Amino acid sequence: MDGEVVALRKITPEIRAFLDRMIVPCVISTLRADGAPITSATWFGFLEDDVIVATPTDRTKARNVRADPRISFIVDTKTMPFSGVAIEGTAELIEDAAGDLLMSIARRYLGDDALAARARLAARGERVIVRIHPQRVRPWAIEPIVSG
Repeated sequence: MDGEVVALRKITPEIRAFLDRMIVPCVISTLRADGAPITSATWFGFLEDDVIVATPTDRTKARNVRADPRISFIVDTKTMPFSGVAIEGTAELIEDAAGDLLMSIARRYLGDDALAARARLAARGERVIVRIHPQRVRPWAIEPIVSG
């Protein structure tokens, strides 16, 4: 996968390992009612083989996904040597009443401090999880997993 952009249909172990290391915001794009894209940076996590993000239930991301499930996601290193992954697919909104998925995302970024942040996150209102089902995965310059 070095250098050349290859389109895949799923997140491979190499891509997952890269994403696991990337404790940076992702950038996602959803589509407004008029078809125009809107882009935002947010934290991400994983649910099985899919990428997830959390958003307030009444926010633009959630409204857009309800109307049109097409979504894109990108994470890259921002520094040389550049590497990253872009994912295009469809999204579904899933409930997270207990907040377990939200906390799994927060733990990726905050570690043990995630529990202390739980009250702040809860105070921001009801949240929903956007689950991204990849249809096209385009990695660039991601190192293959070497078993040894």
